[in-house]
Amino acid sequence: MSILKKFFNRLNNSPLTYIEKKDKRQVITLIITILIVFSATKIYQVTAAKNTLNLSPKEEALALQRLDSLNVMYAQKLKSDTLNRLDLYIANRYDTLKLFKFNPNSASEKDLQKLGLTEKQIANLINYRKNGGIFKTENDFRKLYGLRTMQFNFLREYLCFNDSTAPQPLSKEKTEEKYFDFDPNFLTREEMYKLGFSTKQIESFMKQKDEKNWKFYVKKDFAYVYFIDEKKYKELEKYIKIDLNKLFNGKKLYDLNLANEDELSQAGFSHAEAQNIITFREKVGYFYATWQLSDCIKYDRANSLKTNVYTCHSVELKKININTADEITLLNHPYLTKFQVSKIIEARNSKQFKHIADLQTLNAFDQKDLKKLQHYIEF
Repeated sequence: MSILKKFFNRLNNSPLTYIEKKDKRQVITLIITILIVFSATKIYQVTAAKNTLNLSPKEEALALQRLDSLNVMYAQKLKSDTLNRLDLYIANRYDTLKLFKFNPNSASEKDLQKLGLTEKQIANLINYRKNGGIFKTENDFRKLYGLRTMQFNFLREYLCFNDSTAPQPLSKEKTEEKYFDFDPNFLTREEMYKLGFSTKQIESFMKQKDEKNWKFYVKKDFAYVYFIDEKKYKELEKYIKIDLNKLFNGKKLYDLNLANEDELSQAGFSHAEAQNIITFREKVGYFYATWQLSDCIKYDRANSLKTNVYTCHSVELKKININTADEITLLNHPYLTKFQVSKIIEARNSKQFKHIADLQTLNAFDQKDLKKLQHYIEF
């Protein structure tokens, strides 16, 4: 200790002029810290060595065995905490399967069973191949309807697409046979997959049916589903079979835009109400929703009878051009007031309307007005 004390005193009082006294003290502090850490490490090593258990080979083997079992238990606990029940079932099942390389374009049904695919998944895969479908990449196989992400992760490294048994595309005549008669009101997920729709489109369709209570009353209604283009609709049109009797559970309902006075009377409306409905229908340019009944008859009557009628998605509404229609045409529209018409005519003398939102600048329309009017005007 005396040697260290003399060293630090000499270092602190050294005549080196280019080092300030404050810096010298920092160097001394650093050296002391290094010595303390070094001493503490040595003390710990000596103490740990004294306290180390001397296990026999048998005791050491038992300890390692216990440690392995704890690792297994931890892995199982971690798996059960992070996976839902279905994924947990899949993970446990694939732990027992012996996987092998396979080509989804040519694998037999028996091989697909050995790879852990369910009967529905196998049926979807085989149906896809029969209809001329070819799996070219991992992503193609991932899109197989009903295939879980966890299943795909287990199988992806065993996929191969380069053998000579891959099926060739079917001729045009044969590909047309993939379609079948269907009612869009009662389509199942499996049927939509067979019709060529993607998983994303199927789930979107089912969500809309559930949340917005989509109904299809005529074939053309199906063309108004957002992901069905003109080409796809033409391919499917002859296979669409709407069963209104099944849709309405045997009850007789009437098309609000086509029903005459007698048919509206059969739907429960009085003759006066039926006349008001027809008159309003002609003026407004057809109904786009049954709630519009309250715009031409009493609200309580409209609310109680609207379940006896329906409107098709594909109804062709009559529209008026807000930029060119004359004053009389605008005044005759049920959803335009005299004040609103005057504001429109005044404004279009100096500008052209390009969007429904442009009407908001006139300070004559609220959101409720625009919501109704947007279906009946064009620019």
